[in-house]
Amino acid sequence: MNEWYINKDWNQEIEDNFEFKLKRARGGYHKAQYLRIQASHLLDTTDFGEVGVNLMKRLFNDFPTEDFSVIFGHELLGDYYVKTNQFDSAESEYRIVVDYYHSNTRSGTTGTADIKLADLILSTNQSQKFEYAYNLIVEDFMNTDGSLDINDIIYFYALTRSRLAWRLGNKDDSRDFANIALDLSRVDVPQFPRHKTFGLVKANVDEISELEQYII
Repeated sequence: MNEWYINKDWNQEIEDNFEFKLKRARGGYHKAQYLRIQASHLLDTTDFGEVGVNLMKRLFNDFPTEDFSVIFGHELLGDYYVKTNQFDSAESEYRIVVDYYHSNTRSGTTGTADIKLADLILSTNQSQKFEYAYNLIVEDFMNTDGSLDINDIIYFYALTRSRLAWRLGNKDDSRDFANIALDLSRVDVPQFPRHKTFGLVKANVDEISELEQYII
């Protein structure tokens, strides 16, 4: 297995080897993919996140037409910025992906950047954007071929939609999706037997309590 582009540690020796192998890689498609994968592994670390950010930005600058890697890279960078409480930067990254959904496809991403963006708007209490966020995951989601088939992703969608609907005064929609989310939170059987945790919802006590308020 080729491991030169999946490092979770970083030093001069590792960097030199990565650059050497990257230079020898064939074509922009593969170079962009290696940059994205290496950047994503470093974004997941405690100590080398900023190295991952720099590699991801290098991907954007050096291979801007390699959409398969670039668009997913923006989503991964958005996730990192959320994790590190850089919410304005996260919103900017997610918006790039959402704009791509409108003009192209969801292929190559998780297909959930719009839900992540709506959730971010909620969690940062940007009330002036609640209506935009709601339309993003209702009208726009449907119009850009959004689809949901994994239980924990459906739960995330239902939770986010229920919260937004409640804040916008649409109590019926909030109740309907709160019920969907609560039903999914009780499922304790994985969607695929060979993957024991695949699709299982990890709802916390506060979320359950909040959802129950919406169905009263």
